[in-house]
Amino acid sequence: MKIRKFIAVFLAGIAVQAAIYLYLDQVLFAPTSDFQIGGTNQQEAMGEGTEPNGRSFYSYDKRFMATIVDDRVTIYEAGKKSDPQRINLHGRKVSFFEWLPDRNLAIFATYGRDRKNGKYGVYIAQYNPIYPDRELDTPIEDAPVDSKITDVAYSTATNVVYMKLQVGENKYRIYRTDANYDTRRIHVQAENIGRIAVFYDSDTFFYDNLRTGVVYMFDGATSSWREISPSGNFRLIGIDGQEIYIAEMNHDDKVVAAYRGRLRVGFKKIATYKTPEEFNKITLNSMHEASEKSDKMEKK
Repeated sequence: MKIRKFIAVFLAGIAVQAAIYLYLDQVLFAPTSDFQIGGTNQQEAMGEGTEPNGRSFYSYDKRFMATIVDDRVTIYEAGKKSDPQRINLHGRKVSFFEWLPDRNLAIFATYGRDRKNGKYGVYIAQYNPIYPDRELDTPIEDAPVDSKITDVAYSTATNVVYMKLQVGENKYRIYRTDANYDTRRIHVQAENIGRIAVFYDSDTFFYDNLRTGVVYMFDGATSSWREISPSGNFRLIGIDGQEIYIAEMNHDDKVVAAYRGRLRVGFKKIATYKTPEEFNKITLNSMHEASEKSDKMEKK
């Protein structure tokens, strides 16, 4: 009887937890748009350069939801939807927003003229809804008028953040900041920059040059850099752990093959596309699938 009672209580507990999760997922934090949370980061899934206005973003555990409308960011907590937190942007707009993948910390970028003094500014900010008084707002000191941050790569274990600042059509700069709020421009071997990424556990930054088709690595500790892509026309797909994924492009700027590699090891082709693919359709999820198929073929 005691065993049966224990099993009944255990199953009841699971049922209650499932009901709570279903309520959070389908009712309280039901998506307000067709946005989906996938293997790529939320900002990237919207497309390069797409501003997050009118969108909703969920923290990794769905405890918090952020909505962005014009110059307002509102954050809701599960069970406290009637008491939201509102972030004052001082009249600026949001060009990038992302929750960190392992904690309830939001990173977002703003740009525009200050409502009070009219001065143009570009800022990278961190906001923790659990400790809202600790909001950090760091200016990009030499950002030109009308520039804005369009992409951010963050190393969660080192608290290093790299930013891609758009200063003109197909013209970008790279900036870096860290836990000491040391924000500076990083001079790189490209102006028309595509994807950016950084290792989660080290200050090792990656980017590609869309004009030359070369993928680069930059070591933030030593400020050294080198080419890492094979000979040809390549673009950076992304980073997963220590794995680096790149795409080989044809003359029509479409993907004909995908490669997986590591620093000091090199790259291996894991997929060939008989029909060339659009680059924005190649995701880390598809790279994981291609890697599994490639590894299985090698074992046969």
